Amino acid sequence: MGTEHDRRRFLGLAAGASTLTLAGCSTAPGDSGTSSSPTEPDESTDTDTPTSQSMSTVFHFARGPDYQQHALANVANLLDDSSTAVENVVVVANGQGVELLVASESNHPDRVTELLNRGVSFRACENSLAARDIEESALIDGVETVPAGVGELTKLQARDDFAYIETP
Repeated sequence: MGTEHDRRRFLGLAAGASTLTLAGCSTAPGDSGTSSSPTEPDESTDTDTPTSQSMSTVFHFARGPDYQQHALANVANLLDDSSTAVENVVVVANGQGVELLVASESNHPDRVTELLNRGVSFRACENSLAARDIEESALIDGVETVPAGVGELTKLQARDDFAYIETP
């Protein structure tokens, strides 16, 4: 049958919707979608204005020191994105990633503090701290601990509806 048959079948299944958007293309039900001219974007959808619904995001950081700056830049970029309304931002660090949150080991303790002051919650995995013989008192002021980083990620996504982003 092939790709064209699969595409038509999918479009047929979506016939109950007033408009179907696929990869930036808008196709109304009954439209074959074979027009040679590109479909104009729906002007009622403005991607440059913040969404009216505030969202929450959890960043997962488990990499080494070479990736700390990039991870923190991702968090700051989200906060600075005026087209995205974000209410809660959490960074969960586990594995080698907890070094980002240890005052004496972090390459960017001032940047972590700056983001804490902007309302970002940083949470260090107690299992990872214990495996590295790191005391909670060694963490940057304001950093919280959680029993298990993976458990915290699971709870935030499943129970609290956080969007998940794995940092580099």
